[in-house]
Amino acid sequence: MAANPSPRPRAETATFTVDAATVTGNIPSTGWAVGNNTIEWELTSTEPATSIQVSAVNGYYPFTGANSFNIPAGLSHTSTVDPSAPATSYPFGRNGGAAIGHIVVGQGMPKRGR
Repeated sequence: MAANPSPRPRAETATFTVDAATVTGNIPSTGWAVGNNTIEWELTSTEPATSIQVSAVNGYYPFTGANSFNIPAGLSHTSTVDPSAPATSYPFGRNGGAAIGHIVVGQGMPKRGR
């Protein structure tokens, strides 16, 4: 009797949620993000409006849409990792300040040969 093949992994999109007013360090805090993962930048209604600026590395930005954006109090902004973004750490700052952390983009899981 032949063994059943292993099921194919499901293609799920990971979402990393951060507090835009206080986040520092690496996003994600462990590992890395890959193409089509999302970062949900949230602000509570009591936090002041916050702007996030992500810097390019070697002319590349990590997100498919805006890499600098404002988040009004009580709202959020979703950033999607660009599948063609080179694997590296992209610095980000808050409210026009110096870099306070990095968006860490890595390589997706390697495809198995047949």
